[in-house]
Amino acid sequence: MKRKINAALIIIFMLCISLPYLLAHRDKDGRMSSMENRTLAKYPSVCLEDGSLNREYFAQFEDWINDNLRGRTVMVEANSTLQYEFFKRIVKSDVMEGRDRWLFVKDSDMMLDYQNLNLLSEQELKQYADNMQSISDYLEERGIAFYYLQCYSKSSIYPEKYVDGINKIGIVSKADQIVNVLQEETDVAQILVKEPLLEQADELIYFQYVDTLHWNEKGSYIGCQVLMNELQKDFPQISILQESDYDIVEEERTMDLYGYEYPMVEKCPVYRIKEQKAAEITEATKERWNFLHCKEHTHDYENPSCGNDLKILLIGDSFIRMFLKDDIAESFSATLSIDWLNIPILDEVVDEYQPDIVVLESAQSALKDTVELVSQVDYIQ
Repeated sequence: MKRKINAALIIIFMLCISLPYLLAHRDKDGRMSSMENRTLAKYPSVCLEDGSLNREYFAQFEDWINDNLRGRTVMVEANSTLQYEFFKRIVKSDVMEGRDRWLFVKDSDMMLDYQNLNLLSEQELKQYADNMQSISDYLEERGIAFYYLQCYSKSSIYPEKYVDGINKIGIVSKADQIVNVLQEETDVAQILVKEPLLEQADELIYFQYVDTLHWNEKGSYIGCQVLMNELQKDFPQISILQESDYDIVEEERTMDLYGYEYPMVEKCPVYRIKEQKAAEITEATKERWNFLHCKEHTHDYENPSCGNDLKILLIGDSFIRMFLKDDIAESFSATLSIDWLNIPILDEVVDEYQPDIVVLESAQSALKDTVELVSQVDYIQ
């Protein structure tokens, strides 16, 4: 009898340790987790393509089994819910809670940026200013107008909502340094949006809970107006969308924390163009701009009824890609929006596209990368 019990226990034990492996997902290319916005680990191979032994097999196996257990999604959601409900702890690794429960990006570089502890040296500022001036001169020689647009993180417009215990040192940020040095040391045309945003910050112009970084559609409308008004000074034939050109509604939204809905809901302004004239090209875009970096972030528009024959090239990040490109496209006969990773090959894009206007935008959170990318261009040396 005792032997039978022992055998049964051994079988149960073997099943317990084997079932997770036997039932785990084995998608060849790895599954996508929409909840976590990432690709889950794929099943590892014992041998590499060249036939050699995969020395990372056991570490990769552990990542795979952790990511692909059956029921993992339910467990992640339950953990997220329990952690917040009982301990007010957000388990989503890139989110942290500020004052009045506003949500911000949890990132060490961005914390340093908020504190003004990652400022550029005088030498770095001079080099950046020289490079931006050279880009401006390069485009001017080709009859192309150039503008620089500095966008700001939520923590710069609403510092009073940031996380308790993380304090600012001084009042000048890296973004302020960039704007100031370009004003003082170059003739680069800038689109200055910070003061207009601060002037209207009593209204909610950035997301409280839905987004940890960006302006909302009210804030992006303000930024777009500042940008377009500056462009119109040099190109008076441009027409600019006004609030009357939009259907403006409010939608209630909140943040998803790994399957747990954050208990704070905000009313988000939504600006929908009433009569959209610009049309995005799809298949032709993929073929024409196949050489670009981040091709999935390339958007090409045509708008023959805009009333001018101007072509604009937008080089930027999510502040343009998520919020501005469609609105800007309504004012030009052709609009191309590309990722700022293409700064080093701007000359190739210009040769192919032949724009009349180039706008280079950088988010405050991306300045570290933008400074590095600008230093890599060889067409201005």
